[in-house]
Amino acid sequence: MRNLILPGLAALLAAACSSGPRPAEIAVIPQPARIVESEGFVKIGPDNVRTAVDTAMSNPEGYRLRVGDGGAEIVGGSDAGVFYGLQTLEQLRDSAGRAPQVTIEDAPRFRWRGMHLDVSRHFFPKEFVKRYLDILAYHKINTFHWHLTDGIGWRLQIDKYPLLTQKAAWRKVKDVKSPWIGLELSDESRRDSADTYGGYYTKDDVREIVAYARERHITVIPEIEMPGHSEAATFAYPEYACPTARPGSGIYCPGREETFGFLEGIIDEVVELFPDSPYIHIGGDEVGKEQWSACPLCQKRKREQGLKDEHELQSYFVHRMEEYINSKGKAMIGFDEILEGGLAPNATVMSWTGFEGGIKAANAGHDVVMVPLDYVYFDHYQGQNPCEPQAWGGFNGIRRVYSFDPVPPGIAPENEHYVLGGQANIWTENIRTPEHVEYMLLPRLAALSEVLWTDTTARSWKRFEHKLDRQLDRYAAKGWNYAESAFTPYISDQHFGGDGSLTVQLATELDGYPVHYTLDGSVPTQESTVYTDSVIIREPATLTAVTFRNGKPAGCVLTVPGLLNRATRAKVSYATPYNAAYTGGGDTALVDNRYAFKRGDDKAWQGFEGTDMDVTLDLGSVQSLSGAGLRFLQHIASTSVMLPTRLTVWTSTDGKDFTVAADRAIEPNDDSEVLIEPFDVRFADSVEARYVRVKAANAGVLPEGHPRAGAPAWIFTDEIVVY
Repeated sequence: MRNLILPGLAALLAAACSSGPRPAEIAVIPQPARIVESEGFVKIGPDNVRTAVDTAMSNPEGYRLRVGDGGAEIVGGSDAGVFYGLQTLEQLRDSAGRAPQVTIEDAPRFRWRGMHLDVSRHFFPKEFVKRYLDILAYHKINTFHWHLTDGIGWRLQIDKYPLLTQKAAWRKVKDVKSPWIGLELSDESRRDSADTYGGYYTKDDVREIVAYARERHITVIPEIEMPGHSEAATFAYPEYACPTARPGSGIYCPGREETFGFLEGIIDEVVELFPDSPYIHIGGDEVGKEQWSACPLCQKRKREQGLKDEHELQSYFVHRMEEYINSKGKAMIGFDEILEGGLAPNATVMSWTGFEGGIKAANAGHDVVMVPLDYVYFDHYQGQNPCEPQAWGGFNGIRRVYSFDPVPPGIAPENEHYVLGGQANIWTENIRTPEHVEYMLLPRLAALSEVLWTDTTARSWKRFEHKLDRQLDRYAAKGWNYAESAFTPYISDQHFGGDGSLTVQLATELDGYPVHYTLDGSVPTQESTVYTDSVIIREPATLTAVTFRNGKPAGCVLTVPGLLNRATRAKVSYATPYNAAYTGGGDTALVDNRYAFKRGDDKAWQGFEGTDMDVTLDLGSVQSLSGAGLRFLQHIASTSVMLPTRLTVWTSTDGKDFTVAADRAIEPNDDSEVLIEPFDVRFADSVEARYVRVKAANAGVLPEGHPRAGAPAWIFTDEIVVY
């Protein structure tokens, strides 16, 4: 055993991050393996913390922590173990510096506890990358997967190929709200122009970041995408793309021998910049092999190597790059598409499309890191409310992240050791600022950290949920921008009663916090009705609900308008059919009082492809009507879903003779971000009618300039309200 003097210990302990006068408690995330509590509290400061390393400990990242009358003692299996013990001690201390008397024995379940950051779509400055590393270290994350290159931005200085940063790191902004859309290279000489976007890390920047990570016991894994996702690189150096491909097609040509020399030159400099990393990540995902099919050089390579198809050509490419990476003393890692055509002999698989690729690789004796997108893609939404900032799609709330297990069924018990661990990925198509990155990261990283550190036998969602309340106070004290999405109420179930009433059940991802609601559309206060087990609605209402934490609103406000309106449960007939892939729930979807609260993947949306929405409602009796309301989705950046161009409403007493009650042109909205746009169509005069026909005109074939130009537009809607 040797004593350890840890630089920065005073600063670490001075940053006790619990806010307010709350007493010290055992609320450590991730949950330690073993905790024995004693009576009383001890004031802890730099002068009464002793640290040492005991290399005889079975896990070098493990530690023993004892807080007693004499202060705190931390013994780690290595310097890293001591560091993790200090992170635990920091969480034990309250705002007055007191920690409970306790003995903790702890060690991580997995050796790969990773977090990813995409800096290609949006460039983040060096100082933020260091702040990001601070957040990872606080959660005992030990691997930083740095996604440095992709189709629309090269972020790493390579001396041998200066155009990679002179050209491929800069692009002309076509859409100020989504500057990742489109690819028109600019030039570093225009980096200060208003329409130029980009940036890169110098070699000195990288060395500084790697050293900063090393101090926090984080290994930085660089990713250099190949053979696909390489538009920026092949714009700068088109001679390494297929001769038949358009400029910047984004895929390296394995038929050109020079391609391998180009990539080997890059790897040489990457290896020098990342001496601590045992891996070089090559990406390897989403390779559009149709370009290879049309390339004479690739076809010649296939014949020479006896390759039967383009999958085997990709495998040939990956094998060659692995051989070179291995020759530099590094191992290769890539996403699960590198399995296509046969896996390189020493490669590690990062399984992102699901668990299947990882299961296959582990059972074949290959190391695996699990990153399934339906659990740990942090670019997905974490709240089910339109107030959430734009995300890529899907929903990975904190409960779902906590349910992630990197060792799924299907891996033979004798092969489970091939699972090195897991990580979460943050892709930044829709994330433009450091504050937004932190919002998407926290508090989901807390759940991930416990999944990757704590053995399943010591994990408990209920306990984690309780501890998270304290963790959020720590985030606030540190100035980290965490999301309150898990507090936002959502509708967990609803059904109509035999008497025509509507029963709505609410839920939040985090239990134990009061939800207050109103039925008149006003924003609830603490004096508003407290939700218990359901809300029964017997007359037209707008349900509004909000969660309170520590006496203040937390999360977003839930607003559900038009409940039990005149159209509710009306009979609907369709002049144009909805698409079978987006039914919204069938023929009653537009009158069932179920709204889409998530974006395009919400099952409540009803979709019409390439055609108008034209429906007629039978209200059951002649009534006095004054207008109608609808909501439509638009998402130009990623889908063909567009706002309609016109809304027309007719009314009738007999279902045969209809009169136009309202006709409204809809101005185009070129916003590339997701929109959920409400339209309130008021009639000039109230009318007596039983039937209401609503037609939303489709935008037609998408024009040039749209990401899906030439495709038919869709209409997505979720509910028709009649006043």
